[in-house]
Amino acid sequence: MTSGMPAMPLSLVRAGDTVTVSKVRGNTDLRRHLQELGFVEGSEVHVVTSSGSNIIVMVKGARFGLDVKVAQYVMCE
Repeated sequence: MTSGMPAMPLSLVRAGDTVTVSKVRGNTDLRRHLQELGFVEGSEVHVVTSSGSNIIVMVKGARFGLDVKVAQYVMCE
């Protein structure tokens, strides 16, 4: 966490960029769900595509889609 970049929600990361998860926000159930998908502090997330209300990401070798509303809870740097 010494990159000097401010944390921003995953929903704002551009397609093609790779970021590191700094924090997962939200209620307990949402945080648990995201952690089970691999969104844990320190994990790398690659944004494959970002269009409208969905983004496609790669986390720990798995590719899946996330709703932008959910992606707002994953803080990255």
